[in-house]
Formats: sequence, structure tokens, C-alpha cells
Amino acid sequence: MKVYGLTGGIGSGKTTVRQLFESLGIPTLDADAIGRELVKPNQPGLVKIIQTFGSDILTSQGELDRAELRQRILKDPDAKRRLEAILHPMIRERTQAAIEQLRRQNPPAIVVEIPLLAETGKPDYIDETIVLDLPEATQLQRALDRGTLPEADIRNLMQQQASRKTRLAMADHIIQTDQPLEHIKQALQTLLEQPN
Repeated sequence: MKVYGLTGGIGSGKTTVRQLFESLGIPTLDADAIGRELVKPNQPGLVKIIQTFGSDILTSQGELDRAELRQRILKDPDAKRRLEAILHPMIRERTQAAIEQLRRQNPPAIVVEIPLLAETGKPDYIDETIVLDLPEATQLQRALDRGTLPEADIRNLMQQQASRKTRLAMADHIIQTDQPLEHIKQALQTLLEQPN
């Protein structure tokens, strides 16, 4: 049974592909969702973020002000490094524990969506990496279509993320996500049918 790390840049379709794996009966984990759990009120991640960045990083309800934090790390690479030093070890620890729980169910495979896999390096609990690839212009347009970030922020994020070349160089499997969903699903089935 293999544990696959699923990654790709912003707008590459990571969530969609993770859901396609689930529709094929493969259990999945989402590193971003684990990270969001860690920064809820009274959780260890948020406690450390407050210690590092101050309580003005909170909303009036005492929750993490994600927009404020995003602006800080977009403007300040050092702030980004400090945030990652807090959260990445915690996310890896929780992910590893969740993988061990899933292993007990003896699934055919496990897929872990890790957006920053190329940036942070492959953890030892990942056997192979799946990189979602598409032209950068399509990537930008998809991210814009979500309507959650202005174009300048998306371009800044794309600059901060690993390059397409870097992601492709680390890939054990490459899935082109600028094709119809049925074709993507077929590519996933083919990947899962490969012998271990």
C-alpha cells in the first residue's frame, strides 16, 4: 500500500483531484485542513502564532485573522519562514498520526494533499509524489475565477511557490489537469492500477 503526496501550484485542481481519488474509494488527507485545525482558538498552532506575531493577528472574536496573516507573509519573507517553522512540524506530526490510523483499515492507497510539498520537501511518510500540472496562464485564470484573491496577490503567491520546473522534477507521476475531468479520473485509475 502506497502513500501518495498530491501537490501542485495554486489553481492546479488539488482539491478536485483529491475528491476524485475519494470517489475511487481511496482515503485522503488534506494538509491545509489539518493546518486550519491547528490554528483554531486554544489550539497549539494559534497559541504559538500569537506568541510570535502578537495578539493583533486575531479578529475581534479571538480567531486567526487569515487575511492579515496572508498580507504579512506576502510582504515579509521572514514572517513566512517563522510561520512555517511553527506550523509545518505540527502538520507533519498530525498527518503522520492520521496516516497510521488509515493504514489499519488496509486501504489500497492513501493520498495526502500537500500544497507546499515541493517547497518543504517530501516527508518520509510519503512513498511517491503526484504533481498536478497545467500551463501557468490557465493556473492564473483558475485562481482568478475563484474570486477570493486579487490578481496581484495570486501572482505574488505564484512567485513564492516552487516553479513548475521544480515541481515536475520531483514528480513520480504527473497528471495534466487542463483536460476534461473524465480523462483525469481515468489517469488516476491507471495510476492506482500500477503494481506496488
